[in-house]
Amino acid sequence: MFRLKKIHKYAGITSGIMLILLSISGFFLNHDNWKFLYTTTLPNTILPQATIEKDKRLLNAYYVAKDEPLKRLFCGFRGVQIQIKPNSSYETTLNLPCYAMVASEENYFTATTEGIYISKNSGETWNLFALEDEVVTALSLDKEKLLAVIDKTTLVLLNKEAKVLYRTEVALQKELLDHDISLGRLVRDVHYGRGLFDDGLSLLWNDFATLWLILLAVTGYMLWYMIGKIRVKKRYKKPIGVLLKIHTSSWVLLAVFPLILLVITGIFLDHSKFFSSFLHQTKVSHKILPPVYSTLKEDIWSADIYNGIYRIGNRYGVYKSTDLKNWVLESKGFAYKMMHDKDAVYVSGMGASNRVLKDNTHSILKDSPHMFKSMYIESNKQMFFSSCSLDLDIPKYTDTTLYSFLLSLHDGTFFASWWVFVNDFVSVLLLVLLYTGLRLWYRRVRLSYNKK
Repeated sequence: MFRLKKIHKYAGITSGIMLILLSISGFFLNHDNWKFLYTTTLPNTILPQATIEKDKRLLNAYYVAKDEPLKRLFCGFRGVQIQIKPNSSYETTLNLPCYAMVASEENYFTATTEGIYISKNSGETWNLFALEDEVVTALSLDKEKLLAVIDKTTLVLLNKEAKVLYRTEVALQKELLDHDISLGRLVRDVHYGRGLFDDGLSLLWNDFATLWLILLAVTGYMLWYMIGKIRVKKRYKKPIGVLLKIHTSSWVLLAVFPLILLVITGIFLDHSKFFSSFLHQTKVSHKILPPVYSTLKEDIWSADIYNGIYRIGNRYGVYKSTDLKNWVLESKGFAYKMMHDKDAVYVSGMGASNRVLKDNTHSILKDSPHMFKSMYIESNKQMFFSSCSLDLDIPKYTDTTLYSFLLSLHDGTFFASWWVFVNDFVSVLLLVLLYTGLRLWYRRVRLSYNKK
C-alpha cells in the first residue's frame, strides 16, 4: 500500500498542472457555441504564431457581392466582416458567431448563435430576421423559403417574411441508420462528447469527468502541500479532512470510464496521421455501436432545400425528403456542409469524399478542397471556400479568440510542435493515477468495512 501511495503521489505531482490545463480547455472546447469564446480575445503580441493561425479555422463562408463585385464578405465565428474594395481593411458589421450565410438576389441571411439575421444592403447592416435567441447551425435558401437547423437537432421551414411554416425534430427510421462506421469516426465522436448517448448525455458525462479531474488535481496538490505542514500547524487537520473526503469520494467512480475513453481517444487523435490508415480501414459493426448511432437525432450538420426537395446531412450521409417527415438515404459519407446553385447540390465531406448531385446522380466532386464551407463565383468560375487552404485576402486581426487559444493549449501547439508527446506522457500518468487511486480507494473502503 505504501508503494501505491508513493506512485500515486508522484504521478499526480508530475501531471497535475497539465491535467488541469487539458481539462479546462477540453471543457470549453466541447461547448463551442458559447459566444464569449469568440468575443473574448488575447493580443497577438503574447501568443505564438501557431495559436494565431488557428483563428483562420473560424471562417465559415466567403462571398463576392453580386451587385458590387469588388465587395467581399466573410462570415465566421468572429462575426461578419466586409471589405468594400480590394486591399482595404475589413469592417465588422455583425458581432455574433455565425455558422453560415446564404444570399438571394436582394438579401443576405446569416445563421448565428442568436437567431437568423438579414441584410438588405450586401452585409453592411444587419437586423434580426427570425428564431431569436436560437443557436442556428445550418441554413439554406431556395426561392421563397428558408430551411434552418437549430442546434443540430430541429428543422425549421420559414418563408421570406420570417413566418415559421413547419418545425420538427427529425426521426429517421432505424433501418436507415443500420450502418457500420470507421474506428476513426467513433474515436472522434467519443472524444468530442457525441459518441455514446442521446439528449446531450455524452457531453454531460464528459463534462462531469473533466470537472472531477480538475477537482481531483486541485485537492491532490492541496493535500500534498498541507500534509507536509501538518506536524507544524495543527490547524490544517480539519481542512485536510474535508479535502481528503472530496478526493476519495465515491462519485469519482462515475468519472473513471469517461476519463479512460478520453485518454485513449486523445492519444489516437494526437497522432491521427500516424494512425490514419488503421483508424480509417478498421470498421466498427453497427451491432456494437453505442445507442446514439441508432437515432442520430442531434446530428444534423447540414441542410439544403432545392427545387422542393429537403436534404439533411449527418455522420452517415445525405438523407432527402419531400415532406420533412419521410426520409431516404441518398448518399453515404459524412455530409459536413451542403449547398446548391442553379444546376446541382454540392456536399462537403468530413472524412469522406466531396460529392455533387446532378441529374439524380451523386458523383465525386473533383478539384475541391476537403471540408469546403461555401461556394462563390470569381471570374465567372465556380470556386469552393475552405478555411484549411486559404489564398484569399482574409481579415487580419491584432488579437486572437479565446477559443483558438484554448484549442492550442489542448493540442499542445501553444508550446511547441513536439508538445504532443508531453500530452501523451501526461495521459499515461492519468491512467496510472486512475489505477492506483482505485486500488487505494478499495483498500480504504474494505478496511472501513472490516472495522464495522
